[in-house]
Amino acid sequence: MDGVWVCKRILKTIKEREDRIHAVLVNNELADMVQYRAFMGEITALGSICQEISEILERGAEHDDQGTILTGSFDQKA
Repeated sequence: MDGVWVCKRILKTIKEREDRIHAVLVNNELADMVQYRAFMGEITALGSICQEISEILERGAEHDDQGTILTGSFDQKA
């Protein structure tokens, strides 16, 4: 399993959650304003996470605060 696969899986999970929230909002299945506010906060947070992961994938290999973000295969041929 590599980092790119993990990132893409997280993005897929975020999209699925956003779709479920959207369905509740569109179908007017909200319990109350508290639930609405919670959903809006969640959508905002998910969007931020999605944006950050997308930017990491676009940048590819570069240095960050902890070391190096690597993409691609780690197979070594002798």
